[in-house]
Amino acid sequence: MFTRKDYMNAAEYYMQKKYGEKFESEYIYEGSVYVHPKSNPYWHVVVDVETKDGMTYFHDNYVGYLKKEELEKYIYELVKPIYGECKVYTHPYGFPDDDSFLRDTDIFMYAKKSNFIIRIFVCSNRVDEEKKLVDICNILSNKKICGGRLVVTYLKEEDLQYLEEIYLDRLFNSEKFYKSLTVVYDRKKHSYDGEIYVTEGDEEYGK
Repeated sequence: MFTRKDYMNAAEYYMQKKYGEKFESEYIYEGSVYVHPKSNPYWHVVVDVETKDGMTYFHDNYVGYLKKEELEKYIYELVKPIYGECKVYTHPYGFPDDDSFLRDTDIFMYAKKSNFIIRIFVCSNRVDEEKKLVDICNILSNKKICGGRLVVTYLKEEDLQYLEEIYLDRLFNSEKFYKSLTVVYDRKKHSYDGEIYVTEGDEEYGK
């Protein structure tokens, strides 16, 4: 019978064989092994373990991390004409991508078939916030950048300048922002669903 350590070792071997680089396992949660490439300990990759007919299969979401920088640059160029200077981060959801995805999968195939979060941080004029968001949704839908959820957050200029992705959880937990607008992508309709969820930041922020 396999132990937890056996599954973690097997997940590391599977990932190394598939992607040609070394990984370290972190922990197991709800049947998934969490690993990171040795080159980047901040990427918490999900490896699902499936046992069927006596065989063990693995499924992962690593391509979302491999395509992250390229996809972020592409989205940045799409949204900059509307928001001006901004920062864009994408993050895969915690479940596997299509098993056919490999290192050479292009960003458009990934964006069309995968679920991920797009976070855009801006410091532009807060006039017509919802209209700008709708415009962005239309642009992304037309470009087949589907994602799963789009979040636009308004910050002070100096906070945007020094923003780093590894501190995003701290930012949202502390509510150190003006406002955050969220929309969800509806795959059945092939568009963002139109409902905008608004989260107000700390009322003392920016004063």
